[in-house]
This record gives sequence, structure tokens and C-alpha cells, in this order.
Amino acid sequence: MKHTLLFLLATLLMTLCPARAAVPDGIIDFKGVPAPFVLAMYKKMCGLELVIDSRAKQLQSPITLHVDSPITKSDLMKLVEKTLIEQAGIVITKLDDKRISVTFNDALLKFQPKTGFQSQSPGK
Repeated sequence: MKHTLLFLLATLLMTLCPARAAVPDGIIDFKGVPAPFVLAMYKKMCGLELVIDSRAKQLQSPITLHVDSPITKSDLMKLVEKTLIEQAGIVITKLDDKRISVTFNDALLKFQPKTGFQSQSPGK
């Protein structure tokens, strides 16, 4: 239930923020949120169709992401992409103007999927 409420709040704010607008302080504080929730938030941020690999759909790796300073929507999307690669081996690649590919690559994992770490905002 807590994950759902965090997801709803984050997606509402991401939808309302233009790409260059700063996201309010402390709005992103995910602790062990399942990767599919983070992907759903990412989809709301980018507004594009996600073409998700079957392995990535099944991956339930906990994602930890904390942003403690203002960040643009564009920079937040980059941070989410980096976090998904490092914590879950999920790779996001833009295919065209309407679609984004989401794949799983276990060779990219710096940490085991069940071990999260706290990402910092750019410039920290």
C-alpha cells in the first residue's frame, strides 16, 4: 500500500512538471520499491510506450532512490535510468519518438538485484 501511494504521488508530480522544471525537494524517496513500480513512474514521466522484455517484466528487484535536492524532470529520468541499470540490470533505450525499449541484462549488474544502494542527485 505504501509503495502504491508513493507511486501515485510521484507520477502525479511527474505528469505536472515540464521537462525543464525542477521537481520539488524530497519528492523521490523510494526504499525497496519493486522495479515494475519504478518503470511505471518512468513511463508517466516520459509519456512514451514502454516495450518491455519478458525478463524485465518478471524482475522484482527492490529499487532504492532518494533525491534530496531540486532536480529537473529530464535529469530525474536520467537518474532513474542509471539507478535501474545499477540496481536491477534494466536497460532503457529510446527506439523512436513513440517507444522505449526496456530490457534486462544481468551482465550489467554492479550489485546483486536484492541489494540496493542509495542514489544521489547529480552534483552530490
